[in-house]
Amino acid sequence: MKAIEAGVVQYAGQRAETANQAVSLPIWLLLVGNLLMGTSLWLIAAGGMAAKLILLGFWIAMLCAYARPVRIALGLLAGSLALAGLIGVIATGNGATIEKLRLIGNLLMLPVGLLGGLVIGWDSLRVMMPVLAVYLLLSSSFQMTHEGMRLNQPFLFLGLFALCSVARWRGNGLLAVGSALAVLLSQTRIAVLAMLVNLIGMIRFSRAMTWLVGMAALAVAGWFAMSHLPRLFLTHGSGRLAFWRDFWGMWQGGSVGQRWLGFGAGSVEEILSGYQSFASFGALHNDHFRMLFETGIIGAMLWTTGWIVMLWTVRHARLAVCILLSVMLTMVTDNTLNYGHYLICCGIAAGIAAREGPHHG
Repeated sequence: MKAIEAGVVQYAGQRAETANQAVSLPIWLLLVGNLLMGTSLWLIAAGGMAAKLILLGFWIAMLCAYARPVRIALGLLAGSLALAGLIGVIATGNGATIEKLRLIGNLLMLPVGLLGGLVIGWDSLRVMMPVLAVYLLLSSSFQMTHEGMRLNQPFLFLGLFALCSVARWRGNGLLAVGSALAVLLSQTRIAVLAMLVNLIGMIRFSRAMTWLVGMAALAVAGWFAMSHLPRLFLTHGSGRLAFWRDFWGMWQGGSVGQRWLGFGAGSVEEILSGYQSFASFGALHNDHFRMLFETGIIGAMLWTTGWIVMLWTVRHARLAVCILLSVMLTMVTDNTLNYGHYLICCGIAAGIAAREGPHHG
């Protein structure tokens, strides 16, 4: 009887291993992928939609090429319906067509990255990580602000850190430390907090050495931050609260249709452009509130449903959950939906962590 049980367990393990076998991408596709990702990154500075179209188009094409037939689970069905419903609300609502397309593209970034990590696995890192590391090395610089010197591109470094958290390459630890240090030097508080949430998913709390080394490292990092990075501990909101109060008043004073279906894609930037401080502030700096304002109560409910489905899908892997939660956190005080490369990186990392299972965190 025990022999039969052992055989069943062994067979089940073999089936799981076969189902979870990673995709091995041909070398030509890796080269093309790096070329396209590099082009997309360098086009960021030019503005417009070209950079995101290349980014999103490539990963959708990869999914179409390597996706296998899957059983339509309840979670997948619910997520697809929520995304389709939200796209429908945006497409049929107010706003210019270009703004609708931009918002829909931004919404697709994280789920497409998540599916890419789940379907392709570790080889997706070989497409994204090398060119991202080279780009950051060549284009990053310190910028003088009224709050001191800050390293630019904190969210790209944060995306690189997310990718490093699931990579298993030699020397990956040094790259992770370098990207973490860059996030600290950016003095972007929400990015640092998101990195700490990601880090929680990486730590194995059952090991005594984790506590000994971790407490010492945390103390050193805290001392360094307090001594040299004072902006991280400032409590001002950079004017966000005043804008949020204004927009909350507008939303409450809107018509019934506007409260339920929103003011339309691009309405936030259109309204903000009338403020004298628009040039320095730029956007609402709260994507969750932005979705409520532009897509209404129905859109906000679909937005929340999508997040619940994604978290439920990766619930078995603590690291994957933490990566997604870190993205949700950045959306509280920043315009994360506009950072397509960061969203793709975090989606890929969360997908790989979920694919590999609980031993990733």
